[in-house]
Amino acid sequence: NAILFEEKSALTAIFAVCSGVFKLCKTNDDGSENIVGLRFPGELIGEDALFLKTYNYTAIAIGDSSVCAVRVDQMTSCGQLVPELQQNLINLLNKQSYLHHVTTQAYIGKKSAESLLAAFLLNIVDRNAAHSGSDSQINLMISRHDIANFLGLRRETLSRLLTRFQKEHLIFMEGKLISLLAKDNLKKLANI
Repeated sequence: NAILFEEKSALTAIFAVCSGVFKLCKTNDDGSENIVGLRFPGELIGEDALFLKTYNYTAIAIGDSSVCAVRVDQMTSCGQLVPELQQNLINLLNKQSYLHHVTTQAYIGKKSAESLLAAFLLNIVDRNAAHSGSDSQINLMISRHDIANFLGLRRETLSRLLTRFQKEHLIFMEGKLISLLAKDNLKKLANI
């Protein structure tokens, strides 16, 4: 797993994910890792550093991943030369902000582990639909340990829930491939 940039390092560029998955991690006071986000193809990484001037988390590639870097020192000059580029970047930043808001709303107030997992699965499949071409299936490269960390669950709880969701025909799992078989039922579980 390659590190794209480290938490608290100076902003140099923002990145658009071209392929693969990136996990965004913050280090807790006790030195443990807390996963605060995931980025998929078509999404930006490091955009919040435009305000902070330092990266707010460490971005780590999961498996084979690629990005397109947009150097901050080139943004202004490119934007002046090609205004359409600046407008496209603004649109992408607005989309990212909206997606972050929707993602946050999907998890706020979720009391049960079942609700959290259902909201998570629906969210990542929807976020990847444009790239994968499927609105019901995802090849989930992130480990169960990382998913449990992100959702604030124990790994055993996550494994038990995934098994239960499969037995109840809500999902089908084959290796890293997860298919959502009953999206409406998952939406009810997620309170969406």
